[in-house]
Amino acid sequence: TDTNVHAWGQYFGDHPIGTSRWGAHLEGQWRRDGFVDKWQNLLIRPGVNFKINKTFDLTAGYGFVESYPYGSFPAKSRGTEHRLFQDVNVRLKFGRVKLQNRFRSENRWLPGSLYENRFRYLARATMPIKGKTGLVFANEFFMPTPPEHFPRRFDQNRVMFLVSRQLLPHLRLETGYMLQTVWQRNGRIREDNHTLIVALWSDQPIKFSGVH
Repeated sequence: TDTNVHAWGQYFGDHPIGTSRWGAHLEGQWRRDGFVDKWQNLLIRPGVNFKINKTFDLTAGYGFVESYPYGSFPAKSRGTEHRLFQDVNVRLKFGRVKLQNRFRSENRWLPGSLYENRFRYLARATMPIKGKTGLVFANEFFMPTPPEHFPRRFDQNRVMFLVSRQLLPHLRLETGYMLQTVWQRNGRIREDNHTLIVALWSDQPIKFSGVH
């Protein structure tokens, strides 16, 4: 087991275009190892949203990931990954609790001309506690999908406990703790990455003249 301490700065933007069902997804993540000492990953993930109704929405887009060696059992060198991703989001509300279920399929072009597919499932619950402040609990697992062969059934899991604060009508801050568990490809090493999360979320509409 390899234990590390990380800090991730994140921006998630889901911006409706006018009053249409379409929107822009803009995402960037600044991930550091040794708290903030050196790089873990740089991730940029733009996409397009389509809202089916109040419960269901779809997202598709592209991800760029630059990964760096870190930890006691590091990769041999930094590497660049290109992804395509497709999301189905299901949003529900039970009383004061908001629930999100996100199903994501990824097509991954990894260093060394390696191509893989992966499935991800995120379950997220948000509960207001006082005024503009709330609590967030989330869990996401990552599972290679056939015909991929991986030493374990899952290659990653993330458990998150966060505090949410509405800063402006369309801007929210979330900060807290994540345990990122990563099973390396050699099948022998498990990483337990204790991570500080600082994330900004925006749903500011994009308004163009003539867009309805």
